[in-house]
Amino acid sequence: MISSISRNPVVRTRPSGSVKPAPSHPGSAPRESLKLSALEPLETPKKAIRKIVEDLGYAEFPQVSPDGKTLIFNVVGDYSTSQLMRVPAAGGEVRALDSGEVVTPDNVGEYLQQHQGSIREQATFDKTGNLLYRTNQNGTFDIGSYHFADKSFQMVAENPNLNLKHPVHLDDGRTAIYGGPPTPERPTSEQYSNLYLLDPRTSQMQQLTHSEGDYAYKHPAPVNGKLVAHREDKANSSLSDLVTLSPDDGSESLLTDTPTADEKHAFYNEKVGLIVYHRKVDGDKNLVLSTPDGGRTAQLTFYGRPAQSPCWSPDGKEIFFIKKDVRQPDDQPFYHRQAEVRALNVKDALKDLAKQAKKRLEKLEKDSADEETLALAREQRDNYEFFLRRY
Repeated sequence: MISSISRNPVVRTRPSGSVKPAPSHPGSAPRESLKLSALEPLETPKKAIRKIVEDLGYAEFPQVSPDGKTLIFNVVGDYSTSQLMRVPAAGGEVRALDSGEVVTPDNVGEYLQQHQGSIREQATFDKTGNLLYRTNQNGTFDIGSYHFADKSFQMVAENPNLNLKHPVHLDDGRTAIYGGPPTPERPTSEQYSNLYLLDPRTSQMQQLTHSEGDYAYKHPAPVNGKLVAHREDKANSSLSDLVTLSPDDGSESLLTDTPTADEKHAFYNEKVGLIVYHRKVDGDKNLVLSTPDGGRTAQLTFYGRPAQSPCWSPDGKEIFFIKKDVRQPDDQPFYHRQAEVRALNVKDALKDLAKQAKKRLEKLEKDSADEETLALAREQRDNYEFFLRRY
């Protein structure tokens, strides 16, 4: 266990917040001047989506094991209570990670009440198939691990001056984390956050970004030897762009540059060479597929309620995500809210959406739509067909 962490800042090649934009080229993501919501939305490809967990309350953050067989997620009781669950990725019984007991809509409230005040959540699989997660065991958030072989929970990284969150294991053995100083109001919330690289072999933690409050860097994930994360504008927390960063010197590049959209929670799949993230425009949060450079994007869902927190199956054929329902009042327990775990078959979804986009373009051409609208419709059709060819 790492009981103390020294901060060893890396050299930064440009000031925080000064980033170079991703390259622009034909077939690039929808241009901001045309507005991301300029067209009537397509229909969510429902036949390409299956439900894995429903009626279990406020589910969050699905992650799939390296062998593709097990799905981990957490169920939230309140701001101080959240516990990890496991379920076969194909669907089936949900079991509590700590006790192995079956958790159902009938007993989830009782189970969470028994764990009142305890948080183990937002777990990711490491390269060995074990888990890294965040825990409030010491009051603020620290990093823990779970080993399936002996069913043991251990502390990995602790720092009382920082909330440490969202650990992701990298190929070089280090762990990417985000975190920041706790707020006076709530010890597990931070005033702002930066990205860190933890080396468990040396107990050293390098600070990769250096925001002092203008931005909050969150949810790092590996992509082609770099990290992708989102950079939240602290002056307007509903706006975030995705950035890629070098783990060597912290240099940044914008992956998205959409001032009217909130883009977060990106994950890369090496098998198909694509990124998935969620994007919120005009209050509607949905899943988006992207090339690693951000040059092409394709929206995969068109729900009126949030679709968020996507992750990949190891083979890149499915995307697991959370679909939220109507939010309950804040004075109601979180487990009275409903957020389902679902899986989207990417190829089937792209087939459906490419067909819809083609029909919509034909109708717009028949109706003599203006050229800007037609250009955006062609671009979106072309992007669906581009991604479909990858499958």
